[in-house]
Amino acid sequence: MKIRILLIMSLLIINFIKAQDDTLKIQNAKLIALTPLNKKTDKVNGLTFGLGFDSKYIVKKQDTELLQKVNGLNIEVNPLGILFWMLYDPEKDQDTEFIKINGLNISAAGYLKGISHNGLTLSLYNYGHTMNGISGTFFTTYIETGNGFFVSTLGVHSKKLNGVSISIFNNAEIMRGIQIGGYNSNKDGKGMQIGLINKSEKLKGLQIGLWNKNGKRSLPIINF
Repeated sequence: MKIRILLIMSLLIINFIKAQDDTLKIQNAKLIALTPLNKKTDKVNGLTFGLGFDSKYIVKKQDTELLQKVNGLNIEVNPLGILFWMLYDPEKDQDTEFIKINGLNISAAGYLKGISHNGLTLSLYNYGHTMNGISGTFFTTYIETGNGFFVSTLGVHSKKLNGVSISIFNNAEIMRGIQIGGYNSNKDGKGMQIGLINKSEKLKGLQIGLWNKNGKRSLPIINF
């Protein structure tokens, strides 16, 4: 009986300590922070402003053991954004999520591979991890998973797309939704492709364009 009482008391003490620790973390959340974020920053509820989040490519190596979170508005004024777009290769970067942003992002550059976003993002490019919401980029979008509405001038590439993709070049390994553009392609699609040239290795849906090709047939104008 005494052992049970001690065990119960120990569990209560542990839960109390954890609750106090969680409370302290909430109280220590920053209202305003400069980017790249300090590795000691767990959460920002408000405004982040600066060069961007992936300090591996901006300042120094980033400690990615903990997932940092931003809730609110992020503004990036990185003047080297065009260089990152020209030189950065997302295929060579690790697929590790280390920052999650919930809210609005306005950037003169863009997200790199380890960043996820829930909400609205407007940027020069987007090489993010998981995007949920609306994304508009001036050049290209290259993401692991996209759920929502994606518009880019040059191209939208995603490993998994659930939603709408609009660009000159649209490419998805797995597509569940609609691709609209000059050239649309996917390996496994369910939905619709609308463009000049539409291509799918396996499609359950409709293709509308000058030339359409799927796993069953190739036809002009309309294919299914």
